[in-house]
Amino acid sequence: MGKGLIIAVLGMSLTIMVLVRGINNNATEGLRSTIELHDQMNARLIANSAIEVYLEKMRRDKSLKGTFINVSIMSGNADVFIYGVDTLLQIKAIGRFGNKSHISLASTRRSQVSIPEIQSSIQISADALNIDMNGSIEINGNDHNIDGTPGPGAAIPGITVNTPADSAYVVNELKNKISKAILGAGGTPSVSTAPGSGTDWLSITENYIFAADYTLPSGNYSSGSYGTSADPKITYVNGDVSFSGSAEGYGIMVVNGDLSLSGNFTFRGLIIAYGESTITTRVVGNSGVYGAAIFVGNSVNLQATGNSGFYYSSQAIQTSQNNIKSSRFEVVNWWE
Repeated sequence: MGKGLIIAVLGMSLTIMVLVRGINNNATEGLRSTIELHDQMNARLIANSAIEVYLEKMRRDKSLKGTFINVSIMSGNADVFIYGVDTLLQIKAIGRFGNKSHISLASTRRSQVSIPEIQSSIQISADALNIDMNGSIEINGNDHNIDGTPGPGAAIPGITVNTPADSAYVVNELKNKISKAILGAGGTPSVSTAPGSGTDWLSITENYIFAADYTLPSGNYSSGSYGTSADPKITYVNGDVSFSGSAEGYGIMVVNGDLSLSGNFTFRGLIIAYGESTITTRVVGNSGVYGAAIFVGNSVNLQATGNSGFYYSSQAIQTSQNNIKSSRFEVVNWWE
């Protein structure tokens, strides 16, 4: 009986050892599976995060494309590949964490910059107006090319304001010589009503500011090029600004403050000066705008002298519309 008991105990011990070993093996395998799942999930998060990081970089650098290797993200790394055209940009990211990797791919499309309907060479949207024009200034709603030659588009008014009362005020304030220099649709002086009080100018300007290529502080700028005909840009000035001398620009300019143009400064495209109170725009010398200008504020004070001019140009507006890159993207597809 003693031998039988010993054999039974040994058998039970052997069974327990087998069970313990099996439990340990299962625990080890479970831990390994948990670690691998953790690493795989992190690799996926890293790949997705890399795409989001580079979408933000592409917002700030509109020409960003190429291959970016071993980018450190979330205790791992990723390779990022950006290729394609603005209408279908592909962003591929290979995320790595531990010994696991994951591939994510996003197809995106850069949004188009939207320009509001151009209703006149100069559009004024304000509750209170003050107009003071002298000299040989010309405000012309007849279409021009960016080189000053006649354009193919239909004529629009030289100046538009919000109400018939504003229109009558502008006509009455213009001296006879200046009155004859306000050209465009509807006869001379070409002053018309185009209600703009319902337009969400704040939203329009905020979209431009978000996509700005150049952001300038308040100050005086007598030189520099803010865009070209082949590569127009969005310029944003936060505060009062003066452009003079040989400075020039192409595209869209947004000024949150007073604007002064003098010397030989020339801009081709759309200028918007806006503010929550009084906006004063001074134009002197030989400066000129080919495109359109919009002045928005509770009160707008427009002063113009010298040989300056505002010339409507559908070519300048269309060039800006077609070639300026937005900073916003639409994600068409996302694979992960």
